[in-house]
Amino acid sequence: MERARRGRLKGALGSHDRPASALGFRLILAVFGALVLLLGTAAAALWTDETWLVVVLGAAFVAACVNVYWVSRRLHYERPGH
Repeated sequence: MERARRGRLKGALGSHDRPASALGFRLILAVFGALVLLLGTAAAALWTDETWLVVVLGAAFVAACVNVYWVSRRLHYERPGH
């Protein structure tokens, strides 16, 4: 029976003792999603007369920006030296 680890994990990030998380990739996806929503909002504002579409895409863009901030904060706390 293995004993449960307690406290901070030792070792370099990405090693067997401290595996890397997917937060870096998740940040890339979050930024990409925010850019796509920004372009969609701009396109809807320029090329359509549908106000509801601009509002929905704008709100989704704001939510995507909050997600980018949240993931970047998590990444910052996971890798304080970077």
